Amino acid sequence: MFLSSAGAYTAREYGVVTLKGSVNPIIAKHISESIADASARGCEFVLILLDTPGGMMNAMRDIIQDILGSDIPVVVFTYPQGAQAASAGGFIMLAADVAAMAPGTEIGAMHPVAPTLDFVPKDEEGAPEGPMEKKVLHDTIAYARSLAQTKNRNEQWAEDAVRDAKSNTYLEVLEKGVIDIVANDINDLLKQLDGYKLTKNGVEIVINTSDIRRYDYEMTWQEKILNTLADPQMVMLLFMLAVAGIGIEFKSPGLILPGAIGVVALILFLMAINILPINVFGLMLIVLGITLFILELQFTSYGMLTLGGLVSFIAGAMFLFDSPLPGGHIPMSTIIATLIFILFLVFVVLRLILKSHREKVTTGVEGLTGSTGEVIRFSDGTGRAYVHSEIWKIISDDELNPGDRIVVNSVSGMNLHVKKYTQ
Repeated sequence: MFLSSAGAYTAREYGVVTLKGSVNPIIAKHISESIADASARGCEFVLILLDTPGGMMNAMRDIIQDILGSDIPVVVFTYPQGAQAASAGGFIMLAADVAAMAPGTEIGAMHPVAPTLDFVPKDEEGAPEGPMEKKVLHDTIAYARSLAQTKNRNEQWAEDAVRDAKSNTYLEVLEKGVIDIVANDINDLLKQLDGYKLTKNGVEIVINTSDIRRYDYEMTWQEKILNTLADPQMVMLLFMLAVAGIGIEFKSPGLILPGAIGVVALILFLMAINILPINVFGLMLIVLGITLFILELQFTSYGMLTLGGLVSFIAGAMFLFDSPLPGGHIPMSTIIATLIFILFLVFVVLRLILKSHREKVTTGVEGLTGSTGEVIRFSDGTGRAYVHSEIWKIISDDELNPGDRIVVNSVSGMNLHVKKYTQ
């Protein structure tokens, strides 16, 4: 129990916030607000449950700054069993006041990646050749080592995880001095944290977990929606749905559903690119690629437009997001799957729509022109005839008799202008 400002005794608490999925600005803001509120509430510590493949560098740095600047301890627990602390997750674990992992989890793979940079080692020290590659690699290594130094963790492991993209199991990093605790679950973690000593901002702290209760920090429904949208693969999917839906509606007006889906997807896409740092040139390359695919339907280029579209689309998808960490880009498997969908849409669906628009109408009143029929009765230039198994009023300058074959020249209202059919 602790004494509140009002003088009443209140149950002791620890705050819990979940980081599952890509590290992005929405989750970073949620963690920042949760840590600040937990400190204001007088929580014993904050527990971050981590399971991430990586994400955005700027969002990761924001989370780490909040952890380092927190007044109360921040415990980062890679959990549940089978979870990962890859890429950005590895950096966050290094910054934790207490780093814990569950059995079956792994950490590492913190090497920077970028479509335009070649990080393949070129010299004896394992450094890449280009100056920009060296700058990004060395800066990332220095950041990892700095975090390890701050929290008295294994600096060499931090460097290897960045330079060589090494990953290790929970037991291996425990032996290497990268993490502090291995716990089966949250209850086990609380038992091991009871009486745990650490120094935070120059002050020695002893964590007490006896008779402590959990306080969960949940995202609002708006934050959950934005967090779902703030994923590179989701942004790509929304863009493709917008292009497909609106494109089909333009080619075949009146279908409604494709257009509605396309407009909603476009609005969500515009929301998403306000959250994530999108590369405008990458987006322009994707649009160019789709345009070249459509032009292939209109002009004979012997595949050159399609080839240009493939190169433009793949390059644009690779450059669409600007993050030097894994998890902040669109996976190549997703790019290829999306490309196959676009090619199917353009060369199968749109081709069928264009073909149907170019073909002669064979149904309705317009489809009667050129049709043949049989006269039922006729006198004084008008009469009745069977056409398309229906009885129509006919007008003709020819002399017609019942049973004569006729062909429709034109349609005027509900009258058919015909002439005698001769083979």
